[in-house]
Amino acid sequence: MNIRLWWKKADNLDLLLLVNALVFLLVQVFHLLGDGFGFHWIVIHPDLFLAATDDLSILVKRPWSILTHMFTHVHFGHVIFNMFALYTAGKLFRHFADSRKLVTLYLLGGLTGLTFFLLSSLLFHASDAGGYYLGASAATMAIVLAIGTLRPDFIIKLFGVFEMRLIWLCGILILVDLISIQKGFNSGGHIGHIGGAVFGWFYAYNYKKGKHMASWLDRFIQKIASVFSGSSRNVSSAHRRPKSDEEFNAEKKKRQQRVDQILDKISRSGYESLSKEEKDFLFKYSQK
Repeated sequence: MNIRLWWKKADNLDLLLLVNALVFLLVQVFHLLGDGFGFHWIVIHPDLFLAATDDLSILVKRPWSILTHMFTHVHFGHVIFNMFALYTAGKLFRHFADSRKLVTLYLLGGLTGLTFFLLSSLLFHASDAGGYYLGASAATMAIVLAIGTLRPDFIIKLFGVFEMRLIWLCGILILVDLISIQKGFNSGGHIGHIGGAVFGWFYAYNYKKGKHMASWLDRFIQKIASVFSGSSRNVSSAHRRPKSDEEFNAEKKKRQQRVDQILDKISRSGYESLSKEEKDFLFKYSQK
């Protein structure tokens, strides 16, 4: 595998998956050094060092954990489940919306989940004092609910067998979280999932109205990504004649009609029924 070529072609979903995988490996290495090889100078487990906590006296000393918690996993099963969900939801988001907004949705969904977790701990004592909060679940829930709001009638195959409308899957996931909260099983974490879901719905609700939340963050992330990837895709367009509003809107409408036709075909017959030209068009559109 040509890593340099992959890096040039990597999009926001690839980068999110990569960061989660690297942080997981880092955590495992430090655990191995501390627990397996007896390097007792490692006095703080890396997962707790990167995770957020409802103990505000600790949280203020580790401000980075406000972001790092949503990329941190300890158990193999946890990271595999979350990465599968992120990959699946992220691919759908690339088709239904602008892939450049994926990182913004991920980050803000994760932050909203953390906010719900902290408020639940403060108001309802949903977790024990000093409870830790980590994982990509809330951020991924934001992406799932955003897709479900944008395309509620899109048909998916659950476990490759059961056909289901996307909106029903969203409802099932939220119901599972509500039941888990009631039964007291990791209540704080499941409240965080609900927070991510709420933000995902709110984000998509505004997106459908043409309002792009935190567009400044989209631009900031793209600038950072372009520095690391060496991308210069936007340079060549600097000398082109600006399009009039009429030209721009006509082209946008034409592209959207084509996308809707392809998405309807996916709903009826599945993604694999698309021709290579249709797949290429959908991929190129998702990058815009």
